[in-house]
This record gives sequence, C-alpha cells and structure tokens, in this order.
Amino acid sequence: MNHLTERSHFMNKIPVILDVDTGVDDAVAIMYALTCEELDILGISTVAGNQTLDKTTRNTLAVLEYLGRPEVPVARGAAGPFCRPLHTAPQVHGENGLGNVQLPEPVKQPEAGDALTCLRRWIEGSAQPVTIIAVGPLTNIALLLKAYPHLKARIERIAIMGGGAFRGNASPAAEFNIYVDPEAARMVFKAGIPMIMCGLDVTMKAYATGEDIDAFAALGTKAGKFCADIFRFYYDFHMSGVRGKLPGCAVHDAVTVMALTHPELMQGQDAYVEVDIDGEHTWGCTASDFRERNCSGEKNARVILDIDREAFIQQLLKAAASFS
Repeated sequence: MNHLTERSHFMNKIPVILDVDTGVDDAVAIMYALTCEELDILGISTVAGNQTLDKTTRNTLAVLEYLGRPEVPVARGAAGPFCRPLHTAPQVHGENGLGNVQLPEPVKQPEAGDALTCLRRWIEGSAQPVTIIAVGPLTNIALLLKAYPHLKARIERIAIMGGGAFRGNASPAAEFNIYVDPEAARMVFKAGIPMIMCGLDVTMKAYATGEDIDAFAALGTKAGKFCADIFRFYYDFHMSGVRGKLPGCAVHDAVTVMALTHPELMQGQDAYVEVDIDGEHTWGCTASDFRERNCSGEKNARVILDIDREAFIQQLLKAAASFS
C-alpha cells in the first residue's frame, strides 16, 4: 500500500479541500498550496484549534485576501471538539493566531451554510474523487463522515497533520491536533479511507531556522514578508525550549500539502494507527503498529517519518517568491 500520489500532470490536477485552524503554519501551508499547479483547491473549511473558530475563520479569509486569492471559498466549521473542552495555543501562535501580525480585516464573508453543507457540495460537485488535507483537529471531517457516510466513496484520501508514532507535544503521548479532539480523530482513522499521517515524527524535522526566516524577508515579495513576520513570534516560542529546543520553528502544516506535491522529498512506512481516547495519560496518542505481522488490524495509514528539510524550505521560498 502506498497512498503517496505520483506528481500529477498539471492537466490532471488533484482536487483538494483544505481543513484548517489557521495559525502560523496553516497560513504558510495555504500560501504554498495556492501556488501549486498540481492542486485544484475546491474550498477551505475552518475549525477551532490553534485559536477559536472566529479567529481561525477570520485569519483564513484575511490570508486569502492578502495574497490576492479572495475567490477561494471558505466555510465556517466546528467551534469545538465532539465532547471535550476546547484547547487553543496562543502561546505558540499568538493571541490572534498569526503571531500577533495584523492583516487588514477581510471584506469577504464565509460561505452561506455550515461547513458540512459546503464540504458535501464540493465533494459531490467534483468530477474526480477528492483529497482532503486536514491540518487542524479532525472535528469537521469526522462530522462529515458521520452525517454523509456515502461520501467516503468520493474521497480519494485524507492527508493530515497530526499524531506522532514516537512522540507528542500537547502531552508526552499526544500531538496537539489529535489531543484537541481524539474522538474525532479515532472516527476518521477507522473510516476505511486511505490516510497519510504527517505527524511530529516528520514535521519536527521540517523547521525554519533564523537564516531561513531572513531569506523569506529578503525575497521582497508580499508573501515573503508575511511569512517572515508571522514566523517571528512562532520562532521565539520554539527557541524558548518549552517543548525541547529545535534549530528552528517547525512548519508542520506545509509538510502535509507537500506530501502530495513532492512525495519524493519524504520517506514513510505503512502502519495500523489507533487513536487512544481512554487513557488518563495517553488520550490522543496515535499508537502506530508498523509490524508486518500484527494483531492490531489492517494497516490504515502511510506514516511519514522523514523529509529533506533543505528542499522543503526551498519549495516554500519558491512559493513565497511567486507573489508580487
């Protein structure tokens, strides 16, 4: 089983839906996705996670308008998890979710109707099965599959930023997106849809150094300056050592988009992934069984474990340079 797609010919774009909780790395992922000729972005749904739903929705609209792509439809999604209090991360992404960088107030409003209505319309309206790129808590996706189970046949794969086979960050065992709504994540992993899991095992290797941030600023483009500006607060958090010191700030969410457009930059392994929802100290853990013979279950995910960091950053710089 290999869910990593070969790079698509531009005439046969991959229809995608982004599901985001727009904080710093989501904004960079959106910027990158907008430049990918391989992708046909059908729409973007928002969810609470890095910040509240009001802020993540506003940020998504503001980023699209700032980058000159206001025509991309945005649907307002779930304001909180299935059955747990919402956890946000202002210490990582700032009080506004964009490293406290202020963008102009967006003019455009979200689509009429809730995210489930929009997601269903986008999926059913696509001539090809759709790939969902989910880089926040999986609440919207779980609600969609619960409300419209027939849509599973119209979903090619779900690529997520979430989990970790060997580490956590929100807790010793759990990565933030899964930790926020483990019940939703468990439902998605059990849905029988091919999964690509870009968890902490790979995303913590996909970091931007101080020199990289300076390179974004030096591009002199709108997107380059924006990325450099929002990275500053985010970088300072990573350098604080609160979750272990890195050589830079992890650009988690862009990895998930690039897993579709540049799979050759990454290495992964198939696994059976189960999300723990009951453990006192382990809820949100993505227990990953890589054994060829196991008693866990049929392998349900491609778990990405490594990345060419330098090439990853170069792709992001190339994308940011393409904006005037």
